[in-house]
This record gives sequence, structure tokens and C-alpha cells, in this order.
Amino acid sequence: MAEATFSQKGIIEQIANNAITIRIDCKSACSACHSKDICHSSDKAIKHVTVAPDGNSYTLGQSVTVYGEKQLAFKALFWGYLCPMLMVIATLIINIEIGMSESRAGIFALLVLVPYYLLLYALRDHFKRKFIFKIKL
Repeated sequence: MAEATFSQKGIIEQIANNAITIRIDCKSACSACHSKDICHSSDKAIKHVTVAPDGNSYTLGQSVTVYGEKQLAFKALFWGYLCPMLMVIATLIINIEIGMSESRAGIFALLVLVPYYLLLYALRDHFKRKFIFKIKL
């Protein structure tokens, strides 16, 4: 893997003709803490990534590494966090500047996220084609 990639370990959960589903167990820094057994701050998530087969033979339960370009991570951060945050802030500032009360401006600033996330959902197939991950043993 080149320097311009990011990677994550995962386990193959499902194999279909045109897709391999990989489970990635995401753990926070708590997993290395000596007090993790008595602490109630459990921060663990399971994510699933679908990858196109690359011609190699894989089996269920096999441990693999999922990787992608770092540029994809920055695009995901932009579309998932930065763009909506900028939209909320811009809407809030514009509404306050035109004389709307702060509470109404805040409500409108949050409501601007509804069409944004609906648009992202409608474009999910487009993003699936753009965000391509690969696997490596």
C-alpha cells in the first residue's frame, strides 16, 4: 500500500457474485485502557464495507485489510461534516443579519440540513461509485 492510502483490518462476512461485505470493528482508545472492564464508557461500533471482488479467492471469516485513498477520507469529511456545518453557520448568520430572531434563525439553520441529507441520500449511488475501497490479505 502506498503512502497516500488509509487502511483498516476487517473480517469477511458475506461473499456474493459482485460484492464482498467486510465487517470492521471500530474501537476507541478505551480498548487500551486498563480500566475498560469497570468503565461504562463503551465506545465500540461495527461498520460494514462493501468491496468489489478483485479476482482473488476469499472465504467467510477471513481476515483482510480494507484500504482506500486518503483523498477519499477528506472528501467524506467534507460531505459529511464540513459542508453541513458551513451551511448551518451561513444560514444562521444570514437569517440574523436580515433581522430574524435568534431562535427562528437557529431553527431555520438546523432545518437546512433536512434537504441536504435528503440530497446526499438521493445521490448515494453516485457516491458509491466515487468512494471505492479495495481489499488485501
